[in-house]
Amino acid sequence: MIQNRLQRAVACYSRGLLGEALRHVEAAIADGDVDADALELKGVILQMQGSFYPALDTLQEAARLQPLSMAARLAIADCYCQTGDLERGRAILHELAELGDFPSGLLSSLAEGLGRLQEFDLARRVCEMAVERNPESHAALYGVVFYMARGGEPPAKSIPLVERLIDLAPRVFRYRMSLATLYSQLEEWEKAYLAIADASTDELYSVDCACCVTRLVDLYVQFGDHDRAAYCRCRLVEIADD
Repeated sequence: MIQNRLQRAVACYSRGLLGEALRHVEAAIADGDVDADALELKGVILQMQGSFYPALDTLQEAARLQPLSMAARLAIADCYCQTGDLERGRAILHELAELGDFPSGLLSSLAEGLGRLQEFDLARRVCEMAVERNPESHAALYGVVFYMARGGEPPAKSIPLVERLIDLAPRVFRYRMSLATLYSQLEEWEKAYLAIADASTDELYSVDCACCVTRLVDLYVQFGDHDRAAYCRCRLVEIADD
């Protein structure tokens, strides 16, 4: 019976139905002997729901019964960090980052965890690992660029990577915004403007960062693109009202 309930819990979890998954896994635990897999799943769900203290207790109990899976180790590291034990969480994340067989689907979460601890160089290397495994992943490559910037790398080092990002995903306006930002930091204003010169109103509307929209206004005004500048000013008002 416990396995049937646990299977239903896993199915719900896989579909993102965390509340239903938690209900099934708690029923599975209540049905019989405490099962390490059920405890692990419960702990991961609680961590995803932001219930960090009960998640930590549950994952620690699961770890006493059997070694945690990669996903659960990532979850327990986050729980440690969220409950104030930053060094223990950091140590686990460092261990995971050194594993050559760490699951590809979890690499972005690992990088995010490291980034929250301001471990920007290691977060970048995790994203580079993701790019090595899937060179066509623009999301992974964006992670490399993002953590390079957070780590204080010169803008000129990121520009070729952002150009590659735009080649991979030309419809993602955020990447062209990133290129404009990098060229602006280098005071290469014409190149910055050309990166966003043909932006549609839909693309401009997608920008919800006031600082980014202000940067757009300045570029459009500088190059006499008054219609786009006016639209961006209206967008600033909308952002302020939200």
